[in-house]
Amino acid sequence: MLNNQVELLAPAGKWDVLQSVAQAGADAVYAGGKRFNMRMLRPDFNFSDRELKQAADYLHDLGKRLYITVNNLYGNDDLSEIQDYLLFLQEIKADGLIIQDLAVAKIHREMGLTIPMHASVQMGIGSSSAVNFLESLGFSRVILSKNLNLQEIEDIHSNSNLGLEFFAHGDMCISHTGQCLFSSLIAGESGNRGRCRKPCRWKYQLGRGNTLLPTGYYLAHKDLCLYPHLLELVKAGIESFKIEGRMRDSDYLTFLVKTYREALDQIIQEPDNYHTDRDAMQNLQDKRVRDFNSAGLLGRIELDSIGLDGSREPFFPTAPVKVVTLSANDFEPFHDTALSVPELIVKVGNLEALKKLKDQPIGYFILGLEKMQPGSRGWSWSELIEAMRYCQEQRLEYVIETPRIVLQQDLERIKGQLDRLGEYDGQAIMVNDLGTFQEGRGRGFTLYGGAGLNICNSQAGQLMIDQGLARFTVSLESTFADILALLASGMSVDVIVHGPQRALITDLCLIKAAAGDAQKPCSVSCQEEGAFLIDELGQYYMIYSDDQCRNHIFLPNDICLYNYLPVLAKDAANGLRIEGQYMPASDLYEVVSIYQEGLQQLSQGRWESGEPYQRLLNCYPQGLTSGCFAGR
Repeated sequence: MLNNQVELLAPAGKWDVLQSVAQAGADAVYAGGKRFNMRMLRPDFNFSDRELKQAADYLHDLGKRLYITVNNLYGNDDLSEIQDYLLFLQEIKADGLIIQDLAVAKIHREMGLTIPMHASVQMGIGSSSAVNFLESLGFSRVILSKNLNLQEIEDIHSNSNLGLEFFAHGDMCISHTGQCLFSSLIAGESGNRGRCRKPCRWKYQLGRGNTLLPTGYYLAHKDLCLYPHLLELVKAGIESFKIEGRMRDSDYLTFLVKTYREALDQIIQEPDNYHTDRDAMQNLQDKRVRDFNSAGLLGRIELDSIGLDGSREPFFPTAPVKVVTLSANDFEPFHDTALSVPELIVKVGNLEALKKLKDQPIGYFILGLEKMQPGSRGWSWSELIEAMRYCQEQRLEYVIETPRIVLQQDLERIKGQLDRLGEYDGQAIMVNDLGTFQEGRGRGFTLYGGAGLNICNSQAGQLMIDQGLARFTVSLESTFADILALLASGMSVDVIVHGPQRALITDLCLIKAAAGDAQKPCSVSCQEEGAFLIDELGQYYMIYSDDQCRNHIFLPNDICLYNYLPVLAKDAANGLRIEGQYMPASDLYEVVSIYQEGLQQLSQGRWESGEPYQRLLNCYPQGLTSGCFAGR
């Protein structure tokens, strides 16, 4: 049966826009305050508290709704102020909170608030299991990941109870939602905190081997336009259609709202006779910002989803950032009392590395389920079984880490893997998404949280501990202050201190595009040779493909927080994690030994020899970086 309560949800960044989109036919408007939301780069946008109260009254008088974006990731310092803000939003009778950080959900429950909670698209919710977990926390609506296809949306609707919202029009990121760390890691401006510098809109060269393709905007996704697919989406279970554009002007958004309003009204009134209005579609084309596509709704995106020539790319005042590499002068010796040092945690990608490290004092090993090409990096299922048996024979602690991205199409495979892992005693499962978390706890596993859960503060951490996590890796979006606050919380917290920096994960196969042979099977392309991007500063970004053909783009230099070991030890980090899954066994052994040597110094109350640190620098002739860690 067709849902006749379909909602059209419009953005507003200013008062005149809010009035215009409401008058044009939006059923609801979403807006942000001057704090705590994802659009913080322009101080002339967003609403003061007084304006939010006026907006709620205005929309309610029209029989419409106001949803407020509280959709950043937050540090501990933000949380007390957020409590007052949430209480204010309840008092003005806002109709919903759009939330990314689970700390907000915890505060909402503890304060006894009744304002409905909507899961932000930045949560990256892409499976019915994730939706069901959020329902258990009291959410009433989920804004689904933009990366889902039509069948996945229908399957989620069939296997969950919450209201489903989906973006229908506007900007698209090339990355899986909520998992783009590019701006944060390279520029210290987090996209998950409303300050994205849009490195996906920079110019790059795409290369493979000795071949370089012409400079272009290889990460610049075209704009989303699902106007031709509204009926299909309604039938699939979408009940709220969201237009992106809180930074857009009144004329443009009013036009969009009227166009989508007319279509949705026709679908509600006469679904059997509905046909896409070609004139309306042409008007959308004529007034477009970027060129349009339907993203992944009908299938995996290809290079034609990219505005490669940049001719319709709006100006944005940003440029590539030079990665600052470490030098010998960055080591600062000092003396202190003997410290109780954290354990080292090492992610390994092959049995040779595991065997080479077996006699090192490792807290636990991480064995990942993702296998990367080229180079067959990671574990096949048979290799994973062999590795688990070896760990059990040698009495080595180990954890199986599930992939960073798990959408509805991946869910049955993940469930099957969890069921098979249940046949082996003793191991824990490290999860990076809420859907796998839900499936793991339903099977009684000991659960660890990976960095993909984006836990940045003690409230979000405690909520997930209460729900079943035993320990977790802090988000790579965290500031130094965030990490110290988490370490002071008494929870079991691990910190990534060394390894490659994954900027983003995309469904676009740039490896295939770089190969330039459309007829060759994609799997052959990524097995033969990898690809890379080069920015305008000459920096290389390596590209690898996982076993689901998702491309992972890495920053030019590995992260190295060796010089932060004293403070991490003093503030009682439980574990220091080395991402060694892509390193040759001998190189990983050397890196682990150097970190162990540094921890040994600290356990004796000294930090005076820079010789281990110099050896570490020598292992990386291309350079290491502490990234934006110190400045964030």
